[in-house]
Amino acid sequence: MKKTKILLLMAVVLATGLTASAQDSKIMAGAGLDYASEIKNFGIHLNGLYLINDTWEADAGFTYYFKKDYTTWSALNFNAHYVFSADDKMSFYALAGLNMTFYKFKIENPLSGYNMGGDGYGGYDGGEYYDEYDPYADMVNTLAGDIEDSGSEVGVNLGIGGRFALSEQLYLMGEVKYTVGGADYFNIGTGILYHF
Repeated sequence: MKKTKILLLMAVVLATGLTASAQDSKIMAGAGLDYASEIKNFGIHLNGLYLINDTWEADAGFTYYFKKDYTTWSALNFNAHYVFSADDKMSFYALAGLNMTFYKFKIENPLSGYNMGGDGYGGYDGGEYYDEYDPYADMVNTLAGDIEDSGSEVGVNLGIGGRFALSEQLYLMGEVKYTVGGADYFNIGTGILYHF
């Protein structure tokens, strides 16, 4: 009984502390949908935002674009926001930052896993085993693998965005940005942010 009272008291103190800190918190986090022009596909993003002061904010986010044409794309963004208009319900900002775009291309070959005699030596011709070199076996074994490539590109983000308060802690956000660099693309995103 005594342990239950202590746990209950600790829960009340913790809840009171969290409520007080939520009013002073400078951290927001959320998720949403993006569309990238050159990637020509939709993706989902997760992001965090730190409110430095009334004028400056910093965000970090990750976007995963759905697989299309055997290619998977993702992006990692680190942006600074300059807030040029804000009140209790809305805020608008310009953004600039760094972008790292990753891609992975893979076509699975239907012959993958097929082996014509290991290294091109030896095999079975229907009646006997033989140990002669077979150049066709080497060629098929080489072509039987998957075709794949992956890499990354570094870029700079430039854009604008805004937030609209849906409640005291929930915000609807939207951003439009252009990434300039190895992978150039226009990105439109919307989502929900929670103010901790």
